[in-house]
Amino acid sequence: MLFSCALGIIASSTLSYVCALELKTARYEGHRYVEGIVDLTKEPLKLYWKNEQTEQDFASIPSLARHLSADQHEELLFAVNSGIYAEHYTPLGLFIEKGITKVPLNTVTFNEGQGNFALLPNGVFYVDDHNRAYIETTDKFAEFSQDKPIQYATQSGPMLLINGDYNHRFIEHSRSLKIRSGVCVMDQKVHFVVTEDSVNFFEFATYFKDEIGCQDALYLDGTLARLYYRGKTYGAPFWKAKPLVGIWGVTRPITRPTP
Repeated sequence: MLFSCALGIIASSTLSYVCALELKTARYEGHRYVEGIVDLTKEPLKLYWKNEQTEQDFASIPSLARHLSADQHEELLFAVNSGIYAEHYTPLGLFIEKGITKVPLNTVTFNEGQGNFALLPNGVFYVDDHNRAYIETTDKFAEFSQDKPIQYATQSGPMLLINGDYNHRFIEHSRSLKIRSGVCVMDQKVHFVVTEDSVNFFEFATYFKDEIGCQDALYLDGTLARLYYRGKTYGAPFWKAKPLVGIWGVTRPITRPTP
């Protein structure tokens, strides 16, 4: 098991980490996992989809990184693609960016054409105005969302874990094996996970349940799942590249030399 730390201090003698952003690589039950951990008490987490000036999709992590560097004078330290998308590369469910709802909550419950999203329950991962993160099932989110100040949100599915229990639709020895990504929140640390080997949903959920100790976890993406950390990309190989719809990111200001 390996760790890397950004935006913080590593006390290597005690293996204690005071980090806003960590990367953990692990082999669990014979499979390779990469885990990006964002401490929201130290750093904000943002969600990106389109260039606000051109209305063009960023579509890839390198494209977003170039935009942030050139236009926002920020370095992209960490990124992971956001969740399930529909045809024409638009979010299949809820998408909130900077407090603005770009796509409404999807409450459809039938299976036709919905793919993994229809392995109910699906859910919502969101960050509020105080930079606190949460994961809720879609039904639970719909009950209170009008009263909650939400800054960023993505809807995806299926839920991997609900209150510590597996999604009841998962089959332990399923042969549906893919690269996968997902997210959970513990003590305001957001754990984004991508696999480097193909796993089924039950295996993937088990990593969140037993290795991290999550109560609620949400699936984000499959074949296209990618996690970027300080110049290196993990997960799906580059030759499977398709446009990404929504990218979660952590940045820091670029310090320009004084003339």
